[in-house]
Amino acid sequence: MVFRWNMSHTRIILNCYETFEKFLPYLVPYFAFINILALPYTFWSVWYQKAKARQWCPLCLNVMILLWIIFILNILFRYIGLPVFEFREIQLAGCIYAIPVFMLNLTVPLLGEGRQVERLRQEINSFKASDRIFKVLLTQQSYHEVSRNDSQLLFGNPDVRMLVTVFSNPFCNPCAKMHERIEKLLKDTKGGVCIQYIFTSLKENLDYANRSLIAGYMEKDRVEAMRLYSDWFGKGKTLREVFFSDMQLDMSNPAVEVEFQKHESWKKKAQLRSTPTILVNGFELPENYKVEDLQYFTRINLD
Repeated sequence: MVFRWNMSHTRIILNCYETFEKFLPYLVPYFAFINILALPYTFWSVWYQKAKARQWCPLCLNVMILLWIIFILNILFRYIGLPVFEFREIQLAGCIYAIPVFMLNLTVPLLGEGRQVERLRQEINSFKASDRIFKVLLTQQSYHEVSRNDSQLLFGNPDVRMLVTVFSNPFCNPCAKMHERIEKLLKDTKGGVCIQYIFTSLKENLDYANRSLIAGYMEKDRVEAMRLYSDWFGKGKTLREVFFSDMQLDMSNPAVEVEFQKHESWKKKAQLRSTPTILVNGFELPENYKVEDLQYFTRINLD
């Protein structure tokens, strides 16, 4: 469809001329002169479209109309006149024409690259979303034997096939951020995954946090226990022992020590040092995947 010209478009051209008259009045004759030099091209373009291409280009025709409208306006407002050619003014007029061309040459490839990057990202995400690809990549990772017997600190659905083990240090800042992501994963899957926490610490004098978090899980329901863990990772780890002082946790409960020793025993067996570490049925999560991606594989059979 051919673009329809109206007075608003004419006004835009006039505003451009008014701008040049205000700031660069001596360049207006140059632009009028350039416009006259471009007019013969309009005849050739119309002839080529009709005789050679045998089809009309709406965009090309609009450009031709624009050139003639500018020529008519130049006549009406007496902008046409032979300029006194000076090298400095010719340079400036050339720059005004050249700068937009250079800018387009620079930005158009960048826009194209942006679309290519977005297309590539979509293709990669589609590739990653394949259950078969995920299973192949996962089973190629380092394996650490783990079961629900190694830690009873379970959130979500304990009956699903996928067991996501979070090897975490209560005083670790990256572990705190990972806990936020785990909590979001549980919400996004509506508890459709099984999250298992196994705690470690760098020093024995910090083991009180591990025992306290274990005791909190045993004495509270899962919702309250998750809130306790979130509060600890959010602000409690800076308060240290003070955080647990008013909770009246039964630290003398033998089950707490049994659970703590399970964590210690598994830590020695697995020989993991880095926290947080995410395991999926014992396999370390591949680097190309994030813990958030697990929401797409909750029904995958990893046996």
